[in-house]
Amino acid sequence: MKITGIIAAGLFTAAALFTNAQAQDASSYPDKQVRIVVGSSPGGTADTVSRLVAEKLSEKFGQSFFVENMPGSGGALASTFLAKAEPDGYTLQFAFISSHAILPHLNKNLEYDPIADFAPISLVSYSPNLLLANPEFGVKTIDELVAKLKADPGKYDFGSGGVGGSHHLSSELFLQATGTQAVHIPYPGSGKLLAALLSNEVPFAFDTMTTAVPHVEAGSLVALAISSKERSPLMPDVPAVAESFPGFEVIAWNGFLAPAGTPQAILGKLSAAIAEYLKSDEGQEYFKRLGTTAVGSTPQEFADFIKADHAKFGKVVDEASITLQ
Repeated sequence: MKITGIIAAGLFTAAALFTNAQAQDASSYPDKQVRIVVGSSPGGTADTVSRLVAEKLSEKFGQSFFVENMPGSGGALASTFLAKAEPDGYTLQFAFISSHAILPHLNKNLEYDPIADFAPISLVSYSPNLLLANPEFGVKTIDELVAKLKADPGKYDFGSGGVGGSHHLSSELFLQATGTQAVHIPYPGSGKLLAALLSNEVPFAFDTMTTAVPHVEAGSLVALAISSKERSPLMPDVPAVAESFPGFEVIAWNGFLAPAGTPQAILGKLSAAIAEYLKSDEGQEYFKRLGTTAVGSTPQEFADFIKADHAKFGKVVDEASITLQ
């Protein structure tokens, strides 16, 4: 046999052995406990959802999937930790929009690449924001808001739950889409933002749907539009921004990631198990009660989703010249 033939045969054998080893790893996976890092404090929605799915995975595989909270820097601490972890499927991250689609455009000193350093597993759920106005502002529709902003460019304020968050980016994208101007007033979190809206300290803002709905139902806030592509079944009378401005979409999402290099067979096994629960009647009903939409995607679908969101918010941040103070 010629030398090249020997080399080719050797490479083929090595590739076959590697593929078999991956398959074997996946067939026995997991054979020990799996760690899930979450870049938020205990008790919040992300923490609650991650623990729920971890519990379902533990039941499915007969191994412990345990959650470890690593709050700090908008999820950057947990993301940095995962990027440096062994790609063996035993360290995962429950990540969100901030750490992988927004923060990398605001902080150029992050110790991770939001695309290259991770292997997406599954998009878990998403929640749209509501475009809200205080009744005293005198607008009841999105068209009335746009007309008011265009009549007095830069006169009015809008609030957010912090610089670079989904509330802030929703508003900036809205201003860009409508060709209007307003002054950003950031607050330390959604709770403070909601209080400012209710007191008319700021006349309008995007805020989390789950916390805003009770105030809309009580008449203390006006829901002008929703940030998802389509209307929500929870509030079918509230139009989507995209109905007036096609292409507009901002959703706060979360999902599971592994370190780059994790075997595809393991990613697929985890993705299938997560989707099995999320697409079940039990999973759909649970997330609906939270005011969010359960998804369950393939690794490739989630990878494409993250890349698209990352690119979209890069443009928003650049056009609005947003920086972290």
